[in-house]
Amino acid sequence: MTLTAGVLICYLALYVVNLVWALFVLDPAVMGGYLQTSLGYGDLFVLAWFVASAATVGGGLGSGLESDEAIRAAAYSKSEEERRHRLARQRNSDRGRSDRR
Repeated sequence: MTLTAGVLICYLALYVVNLVWALFVLDPAVMGGYLQTSLGYGDLFVLAWFVASAATVGGGLGSGLESDEAIRAAAYSKSEEERRHRLARQRNSDRGRSDRR
């Protein structure tokens, strides 16, 4: 649920940024002239949707190629990483004590 909400929020933010940028930079009349077809502002909404969708899918595929450690390093803050290392060291030292008994 949390992952889905995060992906949706990031997707919507990416869509809005792409849409604002397309409305600011692209002129449908000029772009239509280059493509030899008539384009309107509705086509910019479709373009922003396509770019946001392609970027989201590409990011998902790219993250599947990363190692678990690389994903953890990107997803968790430095303090969380330090806490995990501290707990791992504590568990290892506790195991060493129990093995000696």
